[in-house]
Amino acid sequence: MPATDSALPVRATAIDPEAIAYARGLLKTPLPKDRTWAAIGAGALLAVASLALAFAMLTAPAPGSPGPTARAEIPAG
Repeated sequence: MPATDSALPVRATAIDPEAIAYARGLLKTPLPKDRTWAAIGAGALLAVASLALAFAMLTAPAPGSPGPTARAEIPAG
């Protein structure tokens, strides 16, 4: 019998320590999953906002431009 610090004898166990560690890992509470809909919604909102700003930049008159001019009327008849 090998010498130990305690008075009780140490027996060899038939349980695999790796199997016990695997079972304890399965019993742990699962980590909360991230919600992907929040990220998708934020990305969609950003895309719509950027398209709206791009449309405003393309359709707005240039700074310092004379503004809209009167259209020439074509006489009827």
